[in-house]
Amino acid sequence: MIRLTLVRHGETYNNRDFIVQGQDPTQGRLTEKGIRQADLLGKALKPVPFDIVYSSPLERCAMTLGKILEHREGTRTLPLVFASELKEVHLGVLQGRPHSEWKASIQGDPMKWRPKGGESWLDLQDRVMDYIQRTVLTGGQREILIVAHGGVNRGVLSAMTGIGMGTAWKEAGVGTPQENTCVNTIELDDQGNLLACTANNTAHLAGEFPEAGHGQRWIVAERRWELLDGNRGGSREFIPVG
Repeated sequence: MIRLTLVRHGETYNNRDFIVQGQDPTQGRLTEKGIRQADLLGKALKPVPFDIVYSSPLERCAMTLGKILEHREGTRTLPLVFASELKEVHLGVLQGRPHSEWKASIQGDPMKWRPKGGESWLDLQDRVMDYIQRTVLTGGQREILIVAHGGVNRGVLSAMTGIGMGTAWKEAGVGTPQENTCVNTIELDDQGNLLACTANNTAHLAGEFPEAGHGQRWIVAERRWELLDGNRGGSREFIPVG
């Protein structure tokens, strides 16, 4: 079995203020809350014996990964791979602009629409899944950590479950909401078939952040999501600009 632990970075100032960050290297600094979220995530992942880490090179993911590494057990060095293929969607001229402006700019199918100088959500999904299939799943490691972004994670989860990228933006239990520092776990057999999957688990934040919840799990035989007990966050429908 291969297990992918797919996490999102901590809260950024852009997340908090509803500003597009995309791939702009000058956007996406973690807030104080985001740093604390990353610290709690690191504590929760402390006992997991990861074989390798793949991470987006953007600062918000690097900062989150740093907190995860601080809490690792043992003396073994963990191989780190920073992959540009795992960056968030490139939103061209809209990077650094308000979410409201982004939403108003979308024309036609939101999953196919490309802003000037940018890429679509389907472009993102193709880029990420090509990298995962070509590189991540062929390296021989069994316990793999991926530190990435909300759009990247939705692309992976929707591809693995077959729900479609557009559906991934819908409400919890239908789509795959991605709260800051959520944990998604994907278990695959050696042929790449999906065995089990949980998504948007933020239970490690419980006690300090009221929005924390256990997320949802994929019912493989029924091809649907089931909300888990204690799920309190991510209940809203997400617009594809988060």
